[in-house]
Amino acid sequence: MEGIHGPHILVVEDEEVIACLLADVLGSGGYRVTTCPTVADALATVRAHDDLALCISDFLLPDRTGLDLARELRSLRPELRIVLASAFLESDVEEQVAREPAIASILRKPLDVFELKARVDRLLSLAPGEAAAAVPGVVPGDPDDRGESRPAREAAC
Repeated sequence: MEGIHGPHILVVEDEEVIACLLADVLGSGGYRVTTCPTVADALATVRAHDDLALCISDFLLPDRTGLDLARELRSLRPELRIVLASAFLESDVEEQVAREPAIASILRKPLDVFELKARVDRLLSLAPGEAAAAVPGVVPGDPDDRGESRPAREAAC
């Protein structure tokens, strides 16, 4: 659902500073942002919000991986586009991620927030089937596995 605040984006990131930075950048770009620190929280949020347009997830999270999340989201909400952010991946995992149809794009950490914002803008301007083909630079990576469990919340960093 798009309203005054634009499309709704879910950011799944256990590093609060990074989650807040992403929420600030995307929020200032007209998006409504909800953040979650774990896969479990993200799945609960997706079940509670039918207006999500995009999910941006860290790869390594405290309870599971962003790839696990992508696979579950594909069965729950096949139309939901997913962007994975990662600093590094083992080559066999990188191949799995590259073959996962639920993942529209992969970004390397450290993130260039302006590149992320531009990629989000492009992804959300396309029909669901066009997303992966139209966004260049699909490069797998991996992230940080630290942080405390915090419930999903509307971003207010």
